[in-house]
Parts: sequence; structure tokens; C-alpha cells
Amino acid sequence: MLKHLKDLQDKKVAFAVYKLPNSDEVKLFYQKNDELHLTFDFSETGFLMAPFAETDFYSFIPSTYQDSFTITSDEPVSDKKGILNEDNKEFFIDLVNQAKQKLEQTELQKVVISRAIDYKVPDKNPLKTFQNLLKLYSNAFVYLWHHPQTGCWMGATPERFVNLNKGVLRTTALAGTTQVEEGKAAKWSDKEIEEQQLVTDYIKASLVKLIPDLKVDVGVLDSIRAGALWHLKTDIKARHQNLNLLNVIKTLHPTPAVGGVPKEKSLTFINENEGYDRKFYTGFLGPFIANKQADFYVNLRCAEFTSIGYKVYVGAGITSKSMPESEWQETQRKANTFCKAL
Repeated sequence: MLKHLKDLQDKKVAFAVYKLPNSDEVKLFYQKNDELHLTFDFSETGFLMAPFAETDFYSFIPSTYQDSFTITSDEPVSDKKGILNEDNKEFFIDLVNQAKQKLEQTELQKVVISRAIDYKVPDKNPLKTFQNLLKLYSNAFVYLWHHPQTGCWMGATPERFVNLNKGVLRTTALAGTTQVEEGKAAKWSDKEIEEQQLVTDYIKASLVKLIPDLKVDVGVLDSIRAGALWHLKTDIKARHQNLNLLNVIKTLHPTPAVGGVPKEKSLTFINENEGYDRKFYTGFLGPFIANKQADFYVNLRCAEFTSIGYKVYVGAGITSKSMPESEWQETQRKANTFCKAL
């Protein structure tokens, strides 16, 4: 597999390789050039890479050329954690306090703030990083996106965005983070439970607003493990003959798990105060077929390949109960968890 990917990388052509959660099969979509393909209505078939910012067109790699592999390597992965500095801690803490002030003074109920960390490594190799991610995160959606015109990204995300197939929609409300203590169940505070409920309620209300007679089934609240972290999740299912992929995406993206509640006010705060361009971080990605079928995941636990190593993206959901130092530590834990693969 790595040899094939290395050949594509050396030829400077576009490709996307990924593994679905709990699967041993790695799938590859690739081109024989560096052309940037765009879809406006999902009428094509391929692998999509969408940004956080709202847009009317999306980058994708057509399904013309495909391949698949089985994960067989037993090569061990180093368990040493990345060393992350705290250069932007003061800015992040101040941003949390600004967000809490907005929460007190306006209708804003939750806002997700994030930061990008430059992680320098002497032996940077995105293909090796992808292989490490496959081994470390078997229950995640693991991917590598390589396109000469949009950059190289990789990640292992625990969050499904939209699965649409034959009129049945499945999505996940995911929020809240706590550290794993081996042998112990996850422990949740009122803050994390409230944060997750906001996401669930918003998704259900948005879908009903899109199609008033839509029946939405909300599952039970559960804990899901992603590496060294726990998250709260609720599976949501809906069925309707008029479910359209483009309309569903326009309705749900960005969800409160990566933006906030209400959507417009949270996005305004993020764009005015976060101080950088998220690009593909907290966007969504995955395979799709002709506007009727898709399996998209939210682009979390991800990094962008840079000239000095990687830019690692992490964030935290802020509510009225948030403690600035705790939110900072949450982003540090998320970054350390991902950096184990670099």
C-alpha cells in the first residue's frame, strides 16, 4: 500500500485514501493529474473534502480510478507523546473568557473555539503518519488527502457527519471530552452533558425544520472512546423519500459540535475572534454517490502537512460552565493524542 501511495505522491497527482471505522479495508481514490475537481450539487461520484467555511462548491476526487488494500502490517507504533509548547496559551484563555462574556450577554448558548499548533518534526512523512493512524485508531474514520492544489491533510475522526443511503439518514451528535482512565468508566460533568444535549437538540430541530413531517429517532446517550479520550454521543436516524444530500448538508453544517448554538451567532464570533483560517479543519469528508448516497465524517483530530512538519488542529466547546484552564488542558490532551502518530 505505502509503495503505491509513494508512487502517486512522487508523481504529484491527487489522491485520497481512507478506512471506515472498525474496518480492515483501506480504499483509495486517485487521479492521474493534479486537476482540481469541484462539485456544486453532488451529482458526481467520488471522495469529497469540504472546508469549515460555508461554500457553494466542494473539492472532490472522482471515482474513475480506485484501489483497495487490507491492513496487515504488525509494525509497532511509538507510544511517546509529542511535546507541545504553550506559546499561545494566553491568547486561548482570553478567547475562552471572551466567549463566556458573549454567552452571558447575548443569546449565544455554545461556541466552539479552536487553535492551530505548528508541530516541528525532523522526519516528516505523511504516508507513515497515515499508517500510524490506521494502527492507533481502529474505531475511527482514518484518512489521508493529498492534492497539489489544496494541500496534504490527514486525520482520525470519531464523529460521523452524514450517512445517507436509500432515503435513510444517520448522523451523530458528539460533544464533551474527558480523559481515559484505564479500567474505569467515563466520568461526565454537568457542563459536558449540557454541551452534548445542545448538539442533539439542534440537529433534531434542524432536520424537522427542513422536512416538517420527518420522523427523527434519537438514540440513547452513550460514551465513545477515541484514543486516550472519551466523548459523549447520541446516534440520530431519520427516514424520508425527499431527503437530498445537498439540502441536508446545507441544513446541518457546521453542527454545534464544531460551530455552536445558535449557528449564525457562533459563526460570527468564530470568524471575528479566532484569528486564523480553519481551512478543512471541522469541515467534512468522505465518499459520495450522485446526491443520494454518502458517508461523511467531521474533520476532527487532524493535521495539515507543512514545510516544517505538521499543523495540528484542536478545539473545545465553550458554554457558561466552562473553566478557561480546563478548556486549554482539553485542547492539549487532544493534540497530544493525535501527535502520537506523527
